[in-house]
Amino acid sequence: MAKRKNVKPTPFRDRNGENPFNASGVVRTGSRCFTFVDNKDPTALFEMTFDADLDTVERIRRRHLLGAGDLGDPEGLTRIDHDGETLLVVASSLSVERNRVNDGLVRVRYRPDGDLPAEPMAGFRAWLLGHVPALAAPGRRKPDDDGLNVEGLAFDAGTSALLFGLRGPAVTGQVTLIHVPVDLTGEWTTDSLGAPTVRSARIPRSAAAQGIRDLDCDGDLLVLLGRSASHDDAPFRLGTWPRGGDTVRLLDITFHRTAKPEGVTAFSAGGERKILVVDDNGGYAVL
Repeated sequence: MAKRKNVKPTPFRDRNGENPFNASGVVRTGSRCFTFVDNKDPTALFEMTFDADLDTVERIRRRHLLGAGDLGDPEGLTRIDHDGETLLVVASSLSVERNRVNDGLVRVRYRPDGDLPAEPMAGFRAWLLGHVPALAAPGRRKPDDDGLNVEGLAFDAGTSALLFGLRGPAVTGQVTLIHVPVDLTGEWTTDSLGAPTVRSARIPRSAAAQGIRDLDCDGDLLVLLGRSASHDDAPFRLGTWPRGGDTVRLLDITFHRTAKPEGVTAFSAGGERKILVVDDNGGYAVL
């Protein structure tokens, strides 16, 4: 990956009604198509179609979710290829906001056209907090009070596990994810989940609390880092987390001060490895 300094996302031509897209987790779903979540809109996924050079987004299409339940604050999205089928998994931030507790781990059966059938996993948040005692107290706090806030999501096909990246709670110089094995042959219930494992890695030269804003399992983990709390000023950075390693290796990529990257995925085009970043302010960048 070439050096990229001061990356400034290109605004989407389309909007989500009157508002810009609050684009978060993103995955590739076609030769020129990528699908993302909007954390302000839990009723749909959004499919962005690029031009032939995979450089410019030509349009964004709304894909309504059928049966997503009480999904709140969708932040994470990952793709699972299983038994000839493309599955997408959407994860809530699992955070506490005002008088609402955001919950939801939703499996979506992807198809090229029409509405998307979705299946929520009942009781996922309670299950996770019950199996990871360290998250119980943060689970009662708001994100800006060092509370629980899950924004990264990836699927590790090698271990058949979902990886949940914590934006918070955060520790300066360290990031944390939760590794949760999943039995894809079973029903979409907490009974299909295995025992979680907490994994942490150091961030070199970190002077402020940074959390995981998104993950992509592309061999090593691709990690998008950003400030843990909204009032902090830690920079957004991209790094890789080698398998079995305990340190995130920062890439020589920085972002413009106006950027708010919240979703990332690596892909190949014309034999070249590229990275797509989507932005909470309604934009994208291809690196």
